[in-house]
Amino acid sequence: MSSPLRRLKRSGLTMPIVTPRFIDNAWHRGCDYINMDLEDSVPPNLKDVARNLVRESIPVVNKGGADAVCRINHDLMEADLNAAVWPGLMMVNYPKAEYGHEIERMDEIITRLEAERGIRPGTVEIGANIETAVGVANAYEIVTASPRIMDFGGAAGYDMSRDLGVEMFVGFDQFVYGKGEVELAARAAGREPHAAPFTPNITGSVSDPDRAFAEADASRKCGFRIGGGLHPAVVEPQIRGFAPTEDELSDAEWVLQEYRKLDRTGETWHQVDVTTMDREGHPRPMSADSYLGRHRVIDRYEAARARELLQWRALCQERDQEKAEAVARVRAAEVSESES
Repeated sequence: MSSPLRRLKRSGLTMPIVTPRFIDNAWHRGCDYINMDLEDSVPPNLKDVARNLVRESIPVVNKGGADAVCRINHDLMEADLNAAVWPGLMMVNYPKAEYGHEIERMDEIITRLEAERGIRPGTVEIGANIETAVGVANAYEIVTASPRIMDFGGAAGYDMSRDLGVEMFVGFDQFVYGKGEVELAARAAGREPHAAPFTPNITGSVSDPDRAFAEADASRKCGFRIGGGLHPAVVEPQIRGFAPTEDELSDAEWVLQEYRKLDRTGETWHQVDVTTMDREGHPRPMSADSYLGRHRVIDRYEAARARELLQWRALCQERDQEKAEAVARVRAAEVSESES
């Protein structure tokens, strides 16, 4: 699941690029990415103004270590791409994706702009967001339309609810079918699914830290690794929720230790009596799913899950260190400037 070039997207904030205080303060929010919006949060009379702000805003949101992302307008693709694709941009989010040819066209334009503007070829990712029934029906065609799509998801939210004619804030998952289709398309295409399990939100609040943590924690346990939001209050809870617990890390290390023993025997699997485990050094399994009676199964699949968890922890630590160092550099520069 992991790769050396993988960029973590545990938490991000979507904000209107035409609101200066949001952009200017983005660098110290602690996000993995900042999604500068040209779409829903920008009224039609300010679209041209918004486009002219992207190039100068990229280094502003970058300086605290967050990756710069830009959400463009579906019906203004070419004009928005010309305004958005500059050095420092990590990804373009394309809303309401419905057909593969739209993504192919985006890829062609981005490829040209990378060459013209001195950007390493293939650097800028495409986020193809599914927000309509047509998009769900064509999900596999869309996700395979460009290698720039690294993760893929959607089929929920306001636009999807309007397209389907369903209420947005209810106590059940009204989007379950579409989300499942899009997740399966992502996995079948070898992309990372951008999804989350159902977490009730009947109030419409976008600033509830407890719900943000619960959703991130549940997402991680379902194998999802991407978050995002609209309010700074959800950033820290999301990053915390996507982090494995110490008990889970200890259990993963124990699984790998047991697997190394198994590997030396030439067997493909064995069961360990959990009552014989050293509780101080090797905690009992955290989930009842891990038990067969009093036994824990150890095999290559469990070992792979354990390795992924430890690799994920390492990626999270590296990303957090990267952001902390970026913030420290900015603060040091500010102090130096004030003293000069």
